[in-house]
Amino acid sequence: MPRSAPSQPKAAVVTVSYGSGEVLEAFLASLRQFHGDALPVVVVDNKPDHENVAELAERFGASYVALPENPGYGAGMDAGVRALTVERGAGGGSSPSTRSASGHDAYFFCNPDVRFAEETVLSLARVMLADPRIGSIGPRVLNDDGTVYSSARNIPSVRTGIGHALFGKLWKGNPWSRAYTAAADHDGARAAGWLSGAAVMVGADVYREIGGWDDAYFMYFEDVDLGYRIGLAGYENRYEPSVAVTHSGAHSTQKHAAVVERAMTESAIRFMRKRYAGFWAAPLRWAIVLGLRVRGRLRLRTARHGEPA
Repeated sequence: MPRSAPSQPKAAVVTVSYGSGEVLEAFLASLRQFHGDALPVVVVDNKPDHENVAELAERFGASYVALPENPGYGAGMDAGVRALTVERGAGGGSSPSTRSASGHDAYFFCNPDVRFAEETVLSLARVMLADPRIGSIGPRVLNDDGTVYSSARNIPSVRTGIGHALFGKLWKGNPWSRAYTAAADHDGARAAGWLSGAAVMVGADVYREIGGWDDAYFMYFEDVDLGYRIGLAGYENRYEPSVAVTHSGAHSTQKHAAVVERAMTESAIRFMRKRYAGFWAAPLRWAIVLGLRVRGRLRLRTARHGEPA
């Protein structure tokens, strides 16, 4: 679908909190420091009335959306986009035909444990909107210690998926994990199979075309699925390391290791069933599902004994 780049991109930020008050203040403070007060921000709360999330959102001029039940990460992001659309309807006005119903050119989806050290959102939007082939774009993602997180990965195949699942924690440099994570290629802009949902921007027109996030994923693999569908629609997922954010990572999931492990297994199964759909692939799907369930049980046992999942 053709897209003309606006002279001044109009982007919005959506984040989902689940008991994230301890990190949300630093996220919002750094966001406002480097982007100003005019950038629209929506905080979707999947665990309302917890850790003063509503008060933090109000203090930093962000819209607050409380969801009565936790529908998962992707569903929370979609709720944030809908809130932008509602606000647009209330405010009136018009926008170019390339913009979404919310009046924005792009949505920057990110975790609340991300911190900014530079202007990031509009920089990414300018790069993305200047090239009609780009459907999503993600920055370099740094860990707290300054090392680079593998945020731009290849779509998992049977070979790389199983190899990474079996050996990723035991043998860090195994060839399957290297092929899946594209761990050696972090310095240059490039296409990726998918971009980490911790910090990813999607063009509003592309978001609308693919139907947003797949809300059937409760946790994990929703970003793999998003990148996969963007690719199927004919667009590129672009890794852009000229800008960076820091991601502390897994602040809320560490408290619920067993629940997280079950969700990861079910999400992996859902994606691999989608990736290898069709009658011809049925034996392959059965083998993949069996392997993932065995792996999930082993990792769940580890998590229950208090070791890293």
